[in-house]
Amino acid sequence: MTLKPGSVGVFFVACVLGLAAHGQPVSVPQGSPLQNHPDSPQAFPNFAQALTERSLSRYPDVLVVAFHAQIPGEAINRVVAINPAQWAKFLWRPSDDIDTDTAKTQRTVVQVIPATHRMEVHMPLHSSGGETIATIVCVWSFKDEEESPELMRKSQQIRDELAPGIESLAQLLGKP
Repeated sequence: MTLKPGSVGVFFVACVLGLAAHGQPVSVPQGSPLQNHPDSPQAFPNFAQALTERSLSRYPDVLVVAFHAQIPGEAINRVVAINPAQWAKFLWRPSDDIDTDTAKTQRTVVQVIPATHRMEVHMPLHSSGGETIATIVCVWSFKDEEESPELMRKSQQIRDELAPGIESLAQLLGKP
């Protein structure tokens, strides 16, 4: 598909209108490899999205805050919240192996990408009761790789500030 000047704006408006009208982002066609739609209708914006936006506001230097979780009744993890600018591309999309494995293995994964000066921190997210319920991802831009420990600390701080207010996966996926 070739986009003409101005068509991106039209596409964006159509996505926003679709989201406003149905509470769900406009999905890609059935059978598409992107599969950016949950199997069953989900509340949106959800509590995870409210937490994303709160974190973006409190930490303006973080580029992306995203939540990946397994929606009850589905066999896969999905992106259940992310920066609004990323909705069309990533919201409801199946999680990649790193984000799925992070919650399963309880291991934090840090990806420092010198070529793009970006750092991704994938962390297990625990409920206030200690149960692992999701993966939270923070993406940062850096000038020097030596900033990595500080960005890791900030990522953990974001997660640790949010976790005590999350009682369960149902709350995370529910209305704010």
